[in-house]
Amino acid sequence: MAQPGEEGLFLDLRASGAAEGIATRFPPPAYFTAFIDGEKARDKAGLMEQIGPAFRFPSYFGKNWDALLDCLRSLPDSVPARGYVLAVRNSSSFLLLSAKDKEDFADIAGEARAFLREKYSANLVVALL
Repeated sequence: MAQPGEEGLFLDLRASGAAEGIATRFPPPAYFTAFIDGEKARDKAGLMEQIGPAFRFPSYFGKNWDALLDCLRSLPDSVPARGYVLAVRNSSSFLLLSAKDKEDFADIAGEARAFLREKYSANLVVALL
């Protein structure tokens, strides 16, 4: 049986109205869920402002793609869990202003997911709400 999020990196839950059920699908404390608002993450700068506090990144988080990758790969060191969920509310606006930013984020998140699976047997999912 597949674990939650095995469907792919991006899990579109908009049609099912599953925002309220995210804790059921990804139960804490096995999963750590970080919520951000897609309206405030319409570009890279907005994403970086929100994702750091949501995932409890260290204060020295550099708010660039390399720093994001480093912090995502280090999640088990600071927030131990079997898996990690970035839940994006208002996801239709998420990285809407730049297709390049959306592509770069997907690459970074995919690389982090592969690393977390290989090194920690942990999962990373981006849930679109």
